[in-house]
Amino acid sequence: MIQWDNEFSVNNDAIDNEHKSLFTALNDFYEGLRQNASRESMGKLIDNLVYYTKTHFANEEIYMRKIGFPGIENHLNEHREFIAKVEEFQSKIKEGKLLVSVEVTNFIKNWITNHIKTQDKQYAAFVAKK
Repeated sequence: MIQWDNEFSVNNDAIDNEHKSLFTALNDFYEGLRQNASRESMGKLIDNLVYYTKTHFANEEIYMRKIGFPGIENHLNEHREFIAKVEEFQSKIKEGKLLVSVEVTNFIKNWITNHIKTQDKQYAAFVAKK
């Protein structure tokens, strides 16, 4: 499970709220894993997580363009690589080729938290300097 605290804040209420919702989607996924939810239920939970991640990334990318963030290309590449990896998990889980596991869930959690604390903080610092 992952809990929101101010170390994740990028000083933008809309993005912070999206990050909080992303944490909720991830926690729902964890809870499904913990309760041994059916493959169908876990498929729906990962669908929700992937959908919300894509939506959030799109909104974040609009914001970075709006503020003229110079590191946007690297940031977009990280988003694309993560989406590709999570979609691969999603496909394999639905096909029964990958068991939903703590390792998969921890990969997603660690990537998201590290991305916020390192990459997202860069555009927050850029805005703070303006």
